[in-house]
Amino acid sequence: MKRDTNNAVRSEEALGRFMGTIAEINERLAELREFADDHMGYSPDDINWSHAGSAERFLKGLTELTDMAYKRGEYAE
Repeated sequence: MKRDTNNAVRSEEALGRFMGTIAEINERLAELREFADDHMGYSPDDINWSHAGSAERFLKGLTELTDMAYKRGEYAE
């Protein structure tokens, strides 16, 4: 019986950690949405190739994460 209790405690701890992490992911996503909506903090009139490159770097990172989440690209099964 003690083993079942220990497993239940570990499961509750894992669930707590998981839910906390999901909450942090949602916070980061909200921040990124605000950042993108604000043109990454740049005035559209001031955009140059450096800014375009930075935006592409963000896109590359986000694409890797979404590919991982949805098992696309190199993460496809």
